[in-house]
Amino acid sequence: MSLLEDYEHQFGVLTADITSKTHGIPNLSGQPRKNAISDIERLVEEAQDLLEQIDLEVRDLPSAARQTGSVRAKSYHDELRRLQKDFRRAQVAMADAVHGRDELLGPDDVPHSEDQRERLLQNTERMQKSSNRLEEGYRMTLETEEIGRGIMDNLHRDRETMTRARDRLRGVDQDLGKSGRILNGMVRRVYQNRVILTVVGLLMVGIIAVAIYFAVK
Repeated sequence: MSLLEDYEHQFGVLTADITSKTHGIPNLSGQPRKNAISDIERLVEEAQDLLEQIDLEVRDLPSAARQTGSVRAKSYHDELRRLQKDFRRAQVAMADAVHGRDELLGPDDVPHSEDQRERLLQNTERMQKSSNRLEEGYRMTLETEEIGRGIMDNLHRDRETMTRARDRLRGVDQDLGKSGRILNGMVRRVYQNRVILTVVGLLMVGIIAVAIYFAVK
């Protein structure tokens, strides 16, 4: 099992636990209900941490598998948001049930129940806003890192292009050096041939002059 698969398995266990505890909230009261709410909040935080690890692992996948991994990661994010909404609905339903019970008990207890319900709704709303801000910040961080990764890839490709161009220039320079040496050798041979021809010509002129001299004499 790969690390990504292990994270996905852990996420599945956490979401199942969150679902079970959320469905059990309406049947609880007092301290057990508070404990259940605290447990669910803790499990949600653990699930969010796991999603961050899953996102990191997906980004490191080969390009062929990255698209499929991204689709799965998005479905996990959607699943956690759905569970959070169910959890908030269960809390609101629980507050409504307490409010209805207090109305049955007597009007003196209603204001106190209304205050509790209002505080619960406010706390839930604040938690949702904080969660949304955290998710938005994390998304922006991922996008910024992806942009940085793209820039680094482009720089790496540009560096490879420059390296190949430099190697080609070196090869051309070496070819030019070889061509220059060949031309210099050809020039030297031309000069040598000219000197040889000049010496041979002078020798022939000398021989002809001597021959004429002796013929006239």
